[in-house]
Amino acid sequence: MTPTFLKSLVAVAALAISVPAFAAPSTSTPKTVLKYDAKTQKYCTVEPAVTGSRIDRMICKTSAEWSAAGLNMPKAVMLAQK
Repeated sequence: MTPTFLKSLVAVAALAISVPAFAAPSTSTPKTVLKYDAKTQKYCTVEPAVTGSRIDRMICKTSAEWSAAGLNMPKAVMLAQK
């Protein structure tokens, strides 16, 4: 084997080994934010677009509806005091 071929083989092997380092997943996790709309007295959140769509979906529910879904929501009296 020629020295040029060996050098090329070593370079390709080094590149192949380093590729997974570039493909490492990001450490940031998406955060869910609920925003309160005083007019409708509902909490709204934006759900990211699902596969095959580019449009995010906004979900708005009352405090009781979010509580029924298992989310611990503040009472309306507590919101009025703040």
